[in-house]
Amino acid sequence: MRPQTSPVDGRALYEAAPFVGLVAVYVAVGVLILGRIDRPPSLSLATTYGWPALLAGIYLLVTFVGAIGIHVFAGRRRPSDPETWRFVYGRWLGSDRLVGMLVVLATFPALLDVMYGFRLALTAFQPFYLDPVLARTDAFLHGGSAPWELLQPLVGHPGITRFIDTVYVYGWFAVLWLGVIWQTIHGREPVRSQFLMTFALAWIVLGTAVAILTSSAGPAFFARVTGLEDPFAGLMAYLAAVDQQAPLRAVANQERLWTSYTEWGGMTAMPSMHLSIVTAVVLAGIQTYRWLSWVLIPFGFVILIGSVHLGWHYAIDSYVGILATVWIWWASGHFVRWWQQRKSFAEVPDEA
Repeated sequence: MRPQTSPVDGRALYEAAPFVGLVAVYVAVGVLILGRIDRPPSLSLATTYGWPALLAGIYLLVTFVGAIGIHVFAGRRRPSDPETWRFVYGRWLGSDRLVGMLVVLATFPALLDVMYGFRLALTAFQPFYLDPVLARTDAFLHGGSAPWELLQPLVGHPGITRFIDTVYVYGWFAVLWLGVIWQTIHGREPVRSQFLMTFALAWIVLGTAVAILTSSAGPAFFARVTGLEDPFAGLMAYLAAVDQQAPLRAVANQERLWTSYTEWGGMTAMPSMHLSIVTAVVLAGIQTYRWLSWVLIPFGFVILIGSVHLGWHYAIDSYVGILATVWIWWASGHFVRWWQQRKSFAEVPDEA
């Protein structure tokens, strides 16, 4: 006799179905297209799933220790009582969260692997052509001046630049992975599903389709890809001078990215996925805990400044990344609420 799926597990699988379906279609199409141009994604267990599995394991360990401190010691429950550990498990994870976590973590890394394959092969689909237009648009939107010139008197100091550089690299990756793992494992519905759909659509629509359609290299590479007079020469000279005093991650990473581009053809500025992903995390965080706005909004502002000040993006790249992600968040929310209302799991109490 086949075991029946519990209502809790059924709810978790149902809620994950749109995200999994979207990722499955993207991965299948991506493997087919990239294979046609001899750029197949690796999709190897070690490369694709190693880091996500390690980070999820660290997160689970840290939060489990925290749950023990809160629910056992602070809650004055007896460690020798099996009911204590059943309670801790239910509050910390629970079968529905466990199923939802495993389903997402089984598909999410494949999404990133295929997306990375597309971005490495971007100029195979569309050579760079939009940099001059984006630079002129930036000047038009900012009163005739390049945004980096307006920022330079405020943040053009080595100490501030190094701070922004550190946040832009390490802070962004920390927020990316912590935000995804937090929402995947401990996110509250419907915000969790809304975030996952937004995350997937951001990489698929903005990070793949729009990036190809608006192929551009970014301010740091303007002169190299256009052959025109460089309106960012002053910014790059300043960053090089700061780098001479103490290495800047932006300068080193830009050189590595240029080498990657010359070997593989992959690099893209429009839209800014740094700002897109930060926007998704900010929206999910604020809807979960209002107080996170005091942390996440200033963080997002630093990333916005860094995208321009470090030469990675035209300001319009970041504006498009933010506004498009807000729209995707809104559309995903409507879809998720409709999807979850189609099937009732009212008999199952939602865990806190």
